[in-house]
Amino acid sequence: MTDPAAGPLAGSSGNYRKHTSANPLQRWLIDRFHREVLGAVLASGASSALEVGCGEGFVLRYLRDRVGYIQLEGVDLDPSAVAAARRLVPGLPVQVGDVYRLPYPDGAFDLVLCLEVLEHLEDPRAALGEIRRVTRRLALLSVPHEPWFRLANLLRGKNLRAWGDDPEHRQHWGRAGFADLAAEAFTPRRLSTSFPWLIALVERPTGG
Repeated sequence: MTDPAAGPLAGSSGNYRKHTSANPLQRWLIDRFHREVLGAVLASGASSALEVGCGEGFVLRYLRDRVGYIQLEGVDLDPSAVAAARRLVPGLPVQVGDVYRLPYPDGAFDLVLCLEVLEHLEDPRAALGEIRRVTRRLALLSVPHEPWFRLANLLRGKNLRAWGDDPEHRQHWGRAGFADLAAEAFTPRRLSTSFPWLIALVERPTGG
């Protein structure tokens, strides 16, 4: 299954393949993940939100179609993904930017989302520091839940030579490790599971 609105520029990315997969199990998992994200966004009471590492804009589109009253923006390092996102969510501000040097002032958004990004980074702690800087109140973070993420890959015959590990993942967290990482930069509010992902809603510390 392809998404014509996203366009051919995004066709080779893992994020694009994940969100446009025709596999019914994969689509069910993604839909459930999106519903969990939506629930957290609604619970946040945010009037403005930025998605860091927005890729081709699939989450932005999902949120725009359901919470149109929230001012949504996106940023991604990959110019091809940004071009695809601009086609997928026309009218929403999406720009090229580095998670380590986000092009926004301090406290620019009520909520910052960073979904399926931290595991790809050499220095996730530095990225969390930037996310804390640009959020006014809250952040929503997600990462693969290990070892269950790798097990899920093995069960569907993916990345068998790497025992299910994604070759693009530089970091791996279980529930406790991810909770500890998030708590280094934020005050935890809720940690939930949407198999095979962990999702944390966290709050910027007062005066932080």
